[in-house]
Amino acid sequence: MNQSKREKSNYLLVGAGQLGTRHLQALVGNARRSTAIQIVDPIQSSLDLARERAESVEDSSSNVELSYFQEIEHVWPIIDFAVIATNANCRLEVIQRLLTKSSVKYLLLEKILFQSADQLDQALELIAKFEIGAYVNCPRRMFPIYQELYDYLKGSKRLVLTVEGDDWGLACNAIHFIDLWSYLTGCIDYDIDLSALNTKVIDSKRSGYKEITGTLRGNAAEHSFHLTSRALEAEEKKPLTVRIETESLVINILESQGVCRILDSTGQVEMEKRFSVLYQSQLTHLVADSLLQHGHCELTSFEDSVALHRPLLTALLAFFNEHDDVVRDHCPIT
Repeated sequence: MNQSKREKSNYLLVGAGQLGTRHLQALVGNARRSTAIQIVDPIQSSLDLARERAESVEDSSSNVELSYFQEIEHVWPIIDFAVIATNANCRLEVIQRLLTKSSVKYLLLEKILFQSADQLDQALELIAKFEIGAYVNCPRRMFPIYQELYDYLKGSKRLVLTVEGDDWGLACNAIHFIDLWSYLTGCIDYDIDLSALNTKVIDSKRSGYKEITGTLRGNAAEHSFHLTSRALEAEEKKPLTVRIETESLVINILESQGVCRILDSTGQVEMEKRFSVLYQSQLTHLVADSLLQHGHCELTSFEDSVALHRPLLTALLAFFNEHDDVVRDHCPIT
């Protein structure tokens, strides 16, 4: 390819839904160099939303050139950075189709990654075959508050992460907190326990998908996590609470209020921190810049995230097949 045509960075976004368009806003508003971004979604209304949100970015860069397509066949043969923000049920097919026609240097995948362990294995093989630097978007690792706590918690012999809230989508969002627990403990392999889940399978807010309530637990050595989503009975949801407990301290976090309190072993407040939760529109460009400049980023590598997804998907599939009225070969979550 002519070198002059490669003076631009080529970015690709597949999936222009609510989250995908936030990725786009980050890339549009923070381009450090000349960048061309292709946006692909089969639904025209999603492309219209993407265009609207891109145009709404106040600090949008004149360095950015945007193009919109309904078919992935229109994408460039060489892509520097691609975001796959589709639903989980078609993500593997999208990656397969993309890699048959394009060379992709770096790939950012949304979660839930896929819907079965078999799909995880197929994707692992593909990404290894094409030597792609792939990462998974569980972004709490990028939040300054959790990076501070990572340093604060180093050396803990026992760490228990407890997350509680009302109707927060446990099946599709558990991986976010399993990933956070992995980040804080360094554990990748773990045992999972679904015995405290409610056996009633409920419909997800997203059509065609399912959800669960109750408590999902996991452990590795002395470290463990307990993730609870209560079926919503009251009109108002209680805010999600995050609690981290070690042998010497307790940390209570209210993300919705931006408050983190560190208590000593007697329950006295040792420190209180105020923080802001970062939105996706504040993050994706940091991932792209870090990958293109340094070859790595702060997010979880694809290989590690596959290891974190595998026990969850395997256990949830067995749970759905036991308690739902349909036997499946994939998890109905996204």
